[in-house]
Amino acid sequence: MRRIGRWEVFGVDLIGGLVVAAGVCGALWLLVLRENRAPAILRDLNLSARTTEDDIQRARAALHEQQRLLAERKARLESHGRLPDHAPIEEYFQTLSRLAARFRLQVRGQSPLPSRSYPGLLEQRYAFEVAGMWPDLARFLKAIEDADFWADVSYFKIESTRGPAGADSNERVALLTISLFSAHSEPEPLTVGKG
Repeated sequence: MRRIGRWEVFGVDLIGGLVVAAGVCGALWLLVLRENRAPAILRDLNLSARTTEDDIQRARAALHEQQRLLAERKARLESHGRLPDHAPIEEYFQTLSRLAARFRLQVRGQSPLPSRSYPGLLEQRYAFEVAGMWPDLARFLKAIEDADFWADVSYFKIESTRGPAGADSNERVALLTISLFSAHSEPEPLTVGKG
């Protein structure tokens, strides 16, 4: 066996001391000299969490607003264009009279005609007579077709009028059949109970 010399022990001690000194310096640097990043990381995470919570609250508020708008638009869509339960006859003829006046036409009369009934539909018909110039009559017919009612012109006839001494006049008379539509529920069939 070989004996360990003094210089060898000194070398091992020196290396061991350097390793211990390096470990102490590293620990000192980690604990004291190096800036502690944990609180800053926690602050950043907390700020990020609060920002995310605010974003979620704004998204929920936007979702609730969109749901409210959707419900409102669904209700409007369901009622818009739906066949009415009862035809608004008086309102429609008031509108027709205003349209005739706007197009410089004279309303000569209106009278009810026999109604027609179909499954789920009631057609109430009226004769309507107006007089005026041809271009005004054409604009009047177009306005009737564009009106926001469940109504239609189901028949029309345009005649010229006779002026003095039998001469043709520029005035025309339009005979219209106006059909107003509404929902018509069939009566429940009677059932006879067994006794």
